[in-house]
Amino acid sequence: MVKVTFRPQNITVDVPRGSTIYEASLKAGVDVGGICGGVGKCGKCRVRVIEGSVSEPTDTERSILGEEVKNGIRLACQTRILGDVVVYVASKGALKFAILGYEPKVELKPAVRVVKVRRSKVTLTTPHASTLESIEIPLGLDVTINLNVLRKLGQPLPDEVYLLLYSYGGVREVYDVLCNGRRVYGLAVDVGTSKVAVYIVDLVSGETVVAEAFENPQVVYGGDVVSRISYAMEYGVQELQKSIINSLNRFLKRICESRGINLNDIVDVVVVGNSVMHHIFLGVNPRKIGCSPYELAVRKPLTVRASELKLNVNPHARVYLPPLVRGFIGSDSLMGVLVLDLAFRKGTYLFIDIGTNTEVYIARNGRVIAASTASGPVFEGGHIKCGMRAGDGAIDHVRIDSETLEPEISIIGGTSAKGICGSGVIDVVAEMLKTGIIDYTGKFRVTDHPRIRRGSDGYEYIIVRKGEFGAERDIVLTLKDIREIQKAKAAVQAAFRILSGKLGITRRDIDRVYIAGSFGFYLNPESAITIGLLPEVPLDKITLVGNTAGSGARILLKNIDWRVKVEKLYERVEYVELAAERVFHKVFIDSIYFPSGNVSEYPETVKKIKYPKTA
Repeated sequence: MVKVTFRPQNITVDVPRGSTIYEASLKAGVDVGGICGGVGKCGKCRVRVIEGSVSEPTDTERSILGEEVKNGIRLACQTRILGDVVVYVASKGALKFAILGYEPKVELKPAVRVVKVRRSKVTLTTPHASTLESIEIPLGLDVTINLNVLRKLGQPLPDEVYLLLYSYGGVREVYDVLCNGRRVYGLAVDVGTSKVAVYIVDLVSGETVVAEAFENPQVVYGGDVVSRISYAMEYGVQELQKSIINSLNRFLKRICESRGINLNDIVDVVVVGNSVMHHIFLGVNPRKIGCSPYELAVRKPLTVRASELKLNVNPHARVYLPPLVRGFIGSDSLMGVLVLDLAFRKGTYLFIDIGTNTEVYIARNGRVIAASTASGPVFEGGHIKCGMRAGDGAIDHVRIDSETLEPEISIIGGTSAKGICGSGVIDVVAEMLKTGIIDYTGKFRVTDHPRIRRGSDGYEYIIVRKGEFGAERDIVLTLKDIREIQKAKAAVQAAFRILSGKLGITRRDIDRVYIAGSFGFYLNPESAITIGLLPEVPLDKITLVGNTAGSGARILLKNIDWRVKVEKLYERVEYVELAAERVFHKVFIDSIYFPSGNVSEYPETVKKIKYPKTA
């Protein structure tokens, strides 16, 4: 075994000699930024080896990194550890709201509470004759107990005791009997395909005391849900489940130690995710979801013991998993519909949860219709030459001067420019359209300019030159990148066009558009409309709501009435399988154009990008 220390995180782990830095990062819970599953395709897992012995750069590294190799930059997935090493990983910090998301205020009514009771003493004349009855009488409830509680009841107890009481779904169980009150916590987990968001909620005050995230370790088995399904079909689900549970346990241990929280005081858990992540978390093979008719093993709400999943929290804690919708639409996007109350409001609302898999909902006067579309990792910087996730050093917004074609940029964290995240990519494409650098097909119209050159992936626009803003390389957007954006935005546009057709509505009928997901937090809505990712609606009708999946999970911890609400909600959602729609392929191809082949739905945008009148 060798030791790997990550800076500035100051985390050290032991791994077998010959492991990659990427594999070590997963064990350490350190996000190095890779999005291809560690196969050397994305080039995003750049790290700097400060000291120690590692393997020589591979041909893949030399091809992707070029001159950066000379400066000690390596790809974590390609670099094998030969001895103790110290590795520097640039901060992947993100705005807190992007993790927390919009959350309405709710009454505090958790499933697990610390209840103070004065025991009804047992005497020779009382009708009750046991210690258990002495606490049931003041509670006014018949309760179940575990063996540990039974043994405590056999010991001398004070007149007043504190009960750790679970109460939901007809179950009333005393988890523990305490002589003093104590603070207890709930754990909310949003298991995303690429990220896992973790929240710890104080169940006494309702305050969220931890809101953190780490990379889903399953990326080594594939960067998207289809790859995970393929792996599970061939090798089973055990390794996939083990990787997420072990990483979550390590993460909880480290974060709780730093915050002074006892893991045994985490007494309730809520887990949300898409259908594939949900099944894998439970150790259920998702193979049936991988092909028509995309059958789920279960979609109703479930409650299991944390101990059954080997989660290192209170052994009696229960894990609540909200219902799934159907196919690839899971409980994560359903949380957005829940917290925004879309199914119980009058009006027409479009809700889009943008990610590797994008879920699109339209709610109209209480009717809710939904679809899922494979938009790919482009919005998280994947499949983009200089792309990266939103974090320190990522270019998140760009404006191009219409006269000089020179860019103005903003960088997350105010640090040196390292790459460009999804929102920045969308800005660049929108600006290139408005300045005439590219046309409605995505083809470069301007090629004779200092900022434009021909590269290995066709023409490319130079956003930042090496040396500008501290960049260690040229940061560009290529013709190939534009094609990737076209496919991704077409998938989303096709979804809301088909759903709109089902409801007989147009963009003019939409009262509000809600954009969820961490990517959505950074999004410039005007740019999103310009490229056709969103319908053309007034900008004041667009609201960015952050990670509503995590928000919904926290609400389900805080108030059990909302569990009842979501259990009624999922049955009302009408699912549309886009692949089964005869018009899908036609609409998708039509949506490839900027902003759309259906120009009548983008009258103002067409004017901005000089869309041909004959097109």
